[in-house]
Amino acid sequence: MNKKTVLCVGATFQGANSLSLFRGFRALGYQVTAVSTDDLFYNYSLAERAYMRVMSKPLKHKYQQFNGEIRRLLKVQTPELLFVVKGLWVDPETIDVAKKLGVKTIHFHPDFLFDDRYHTSKVLNDAITMYDVVVTPKSTEVMKYRKHGCSSVLQIQYAFDPEIHRPVVLSDADRMRYGASFTFVGRMERQRALWLNEIAKEDYWLKVWGTNWQKLPSKMKLRNYCMFQGVYTEDMAKVFGASDVALGFLTHLSDEQHTARTFEIPACRGFLLTERTEEQKALFKEGEEADFFSNTEELLEKVAFYHANPAKREFIRRKGYEKVLKLDATYTRRIQEILAFK
Repeated sequence: MNKKTVLCVGATFQGANSLSLFRGFRALGYQVTAVSTDDLFYNYSLAERAYMRVMSKPLKHKYQQFNGEIRRLLKVQTPELLFVVKGLWVDPETIDVAKKLGVKTIHFHPDFLFDDRYHTSKVLNDAITMYDVVVTPKSTEVMKYRKHGCSSVLQIQYAFDPEIHRPVVLSDADRMRYGASFTFVGRMERQRALWLNEIAKEDYWLKVWGTNWQKLPSKMKLRNYCMFQGVYTEDMAKVFGASDVALGFLTHLSDEQHTARTFEIPACRGFLLTERTEEQKALFKEGEEADFFSNTEELLEKVAFYHANPAKREFIRRKGYEKVLKLDATYTRRIQEILAFK
């Protein structure tokens, strides 16, 4: 057993929260080896997608190559920890190999395992109960994991990565390209679209970034405000910094209480206007460090108020940034919390 060594499995592209977590281990002095899912499990061909619908797993040679490499590294390195982020295709046999070698196994899922079909798989559902510790940032997921058979479940909060989520210097061109009175960054969901369309009807300077917005009805006014592309890493930081107000909608696919944007927006020195939940109210003082709404009417009232009050916007932007730094809501801190969990 090699102490302070960890075999990490997950996405390693810049901006992935898995990469930020892996950095957290390095910041704490761990020797990190990563098995990346980037090349094998992104940008599937149409043939692969058809195969996966039938077989509920990727092409056989990819699946075997992926798990084979994890098992090989486990046997060669015998790390202290196996840390898997999402792990849709890490099979039960691989977890069994780790456990027989005395390697502690930890699973982190940044999304909803049970309620969001985009972020689950039969392979993961079969393997999840084998991990020594299961970690989720979703407080409403804890009981679901336990009912599924997971014996050791830890809930932590989301985080921000200071290498990515930080104030950036904005040129005039940046402000024109990325700025707006109101902005949203995230994938299209029905409730988000309904709220944003109400803002669009008022003809505010609005920009919507992210995936699947092309699926909006052709006559929906909101389409005129969609950029039809995502923004990531420094570009996302520019969006939050250049916009007067950054909207932080939660997903309504399940009962979400806070999200990564809860920390990322203020860490970029952006103004966070988000949905009112107990968890978010506990993090930021309402009307001082962020602001909240509970329904369409209140959202539109807050939109109108902050559009007309730039001094108040700037006050909250500054106080929110100060608060997120005080919270030390970094991925390194989250790794410390995971390691401290017994």
